[in-house]
Amino acid sequence: MKYRAVIFDLDDTLVKTYRAKWAHHKAVAKKFYGIDLKNEKLRKHWGKPFDKLIYHLYNNSGTLEEMREVYLSLEQRFPKELQSNSLNVVNSLLDRGIEVGVVTSIDSESANKDLVCLGFPIKRMLVIQGADITDVHKPDPDVFLPIFKKLESRGIDKNKIVYVGDALIDYEASRDAGIDFIAVMTGLDSVVEFRNVGVSKIIGDIGELLNLILN
Repeated sequence: MKYRAVIFDLDDTLVKTYRAKWAHHKAVAKKFYGIDLKNEKLRKHWGKPFDKLIYHLYNNSGTLEEMREVYLSLEQRFPKELQSNSLNVVNSLLDRGIEVGVVTSIDSESANKDLVCLGFPIKRMLVIQGADITDVHKPDPDVFLPIFKKLESRGIDKNKIVYVGDALIDYEASRDAGIDFIAVMTGLDSVVEFRNVGVSKIIGDIGELLNLILN
């Protein structure tokens, strides 16, 4: 097989996120800080590490700990959902002996929590790497260094790794890190935007991934 490892972005790649979380952030901003949070501002900062995201969205209206606390207080009202076929794709890759990992901009604890709640087999997965693991974040290619070390220890070189994500910053990080990239059209960035920067592997749904990489 062409790839021995598939690394996924999490939000809007494996799970449906932005619609629920935008509503979540708007509710927090309004209830606790009297802020009418607009889509334009959410779009501008979306994809940043969580702590930086809430700093900007809530106008630094409290300490980081306070802003996290009020965010979590409404979390159950705005749950994430599975992307269609994502759980089947992950299990199918693992059953074929392909290493599967996640590199995401949310913190590792939240990522693990989301994946467990939605039924992903995290004990079979190589790593769930959140923003708390590295000092750099996408689109910086060094975000992949920890997972590269794990894969190298298993004899897997970069030419056998592909990253799957929904955002341009996912592509930029993987391109500069020297690994292949597949764009999935379940996020905010468009087919035209991906094509304009040279992305050739584009799928509309995560369910199309198996045919693309296994055939």
